[in-house]
Amino acid sequence: MRILITLAVVIAMSATIVLPSSAGDDKPIPAKRGVRYGAGVAEGERVALDAAMKAKAFGRSIRVTGTVTEVCKVKGCWMMLKDASSIVRVTFKDYGFFMPMDLVGKTVALEGVLSVETLTQADARHYAEDAGKSKKEIAKIVGDQNEYSFEATGVVVL
Repeated sequence: MRILITLAVVIAMSATIVLPSSAGDDKPIPAKRGVRYGAGVAEGERVALDAAMKAKAFGRSIRVTGTVTEVCKVKGCWMMLKDASSIVRVTFKDYGFFMPMDLVGKTVALEGVLSVETLTQADARHYAEDAGKSKKEIAKIVGDQNEYSFEATGVVVL
């Protein structure tokens, strides 16, 4: 019995030591060429974001490329992707992975599904807050907002 109690105490102490060190695992590794996030991106044809938008490649899995213009400042839970004339909000499948802040300005390839979404006023304001917009800018967001979105299963830095 004494051995079981001692073992339980050792396990409990180990958990308190291990848990704090793993608490920072949500932080993604810094963005460098070849770094993959999520499931990565399969080999094969990748099209520019503009081409996918012009082809109206909505609702099916595709691979696109573009430049990251913004990353959620709170946790890296979304990013904005731009090409010559197109811009989309990228979220990550099942909130399964996050982007580092140093991804802004880098070219990436993504795999996932492109769609058109209607954001509620509350969601649009939430995204603006996550982006670090001022209270005055956020207050100007009135009504539902239509935007293009991309739910990524994986991202790779090019």
